[in-house]
Amino acid sequence: MGQVTPRPRRVLAPVSSEGIRPSGLGDGMSEDGPISSVRFGAYLRRLREGYGYTLRKVEERAEAMGESLDNSQLSRFEKGKAFPSFDKLRALARIFNVSVQSFSDVLDLEEYEAFRPSENDYDTLLRDAATLYAKGEHGRALVTYERAFEIAEEEGTDDPGSVERMSEARWRMAACLKALGKLGMTEHELREILKLRHKLGAFTRLRTLLQLSQVYRELGDFYLATVLSRECLELAAQEGDLLTQASLLNGLGNIHQDEGDLERGAEHYRRALSILDRLAGNDDMRATVLTNLGGCLSESRKFDEGTSLIRQALTIARERGYRRTAARALTRLAEAHLIRGEKDPASQLLAESDTIASHPEQSYYDILFLNAYRRWEIARREGHGTREKISFGRLRHLRSLLERRFPEVDAFDRYVEKTRRQHEHAS
Repeated sequence: MGQVTPRPRRVLAPVSSEGIRPSGLGDGMSEDGPISSVRFGAYLRRLREGYGYTLRKVEERAEAMGESLDNSQLSRFEKGKAFPSFDKLRALARIFNVSVQSFSDVLDLEEYEAFRPSENDYDTLLRDAATLYAKGEHGRALVTYERAFEIAEEEGTDDPGSVERMSEARWRMAACLKALGKLGMTEHELREILKLRHKLGAFTRLRTLLQLSQVYRELGDFYLATVLSRECLELAAQEGDLLTQASLLNGLGNIHQDEGDLERGAEHYRRALSILDRLAGNDDMRATVLTNLGGCLSESRKFDEGTSLIRQALTIARERGYRRTAARALTRLAEAHLIRGEKDPASQLLAESDTIASHPEQSYYDILFLNAYRRWEIARREGHGTREKISFGRLRHLRSLLERRFPEVDAFDRYVEKTRRQHEHAS
């Protein structure tokens, strides 16, 4: 695929307390001038069609809520010729049962439109997108999968083969959205696929359910994620889908590790690796599981075995160009050194991870948050007030960019809430 220069980020009006940038100046305007968004329009159309609503039906629903939203305005929004005011965004969110944040997330993805390919061959698009995804270029992979979805969508839903192609492109789109941290949008795409579940083959259903379990885990709903993962694991075993089994076992390992059950976490990671040993390829998943197992063992004070596995993963990731996996492996190595009380090598590894995780096209905010959290811990232990304040400020910024939840995020939220209550009590 040829190189494309990304368009500059559009500067919008300030973000409101509900997480979206209000226009404040009427439809199609922000404090910085006219706004329109083809991506937002396409998203709005898909929401409407997913509910089976006509433009007139949306207008009627808005009227029933006491909102003014006529079908000519809706048509302009969907065609990307205008952008809704903040009040109309809230009305649309209520009508389609999505969060207002989802609309903000759609706008965040606008910058990747410059990379949308013009290719018309579905299979070629899937191959190109898979290559981009493996390299950690999830935004470019997303718009490439979206193009594949558009091509399959043009064939209609009467042909079972077309439905399968649409659904495959869509669950791959969902994987990109999850990697970009857009969990609400990810869940929506997966639920849209499941509306056609009776027309889908077992493989597509399994991959969709697999991703849905991963979304619930990252949203912090471990119970629902575990239930869905175990049900999906049984189905994958019945179908002989080894790759899905490995993914589910890795996800269950994540859950047990986050809950502090390191022995069960390691057991699931080892089971995932034993399956991957029977499959060719899948180097990125192998490196991910090796990193997870290595981190789990290091937490259990089995440092030699743990760090050896993480370094294996780091070698694979660097050789194959898996940027996200390499950054995660460096963070896990740093954590192993911190457990052993080795601050200097840990700090160097965190810096290396930051360099890889930061990128003009796509930064991995969850990894950057984790790295900042470790530095904050170091500064607090050492009583270094200035460094603690710097790390805390960076954490607050990165926290605002995260939908995903993991133990460090929850710990930071609890600290912020505790500090807020102390200040209120003192005043």
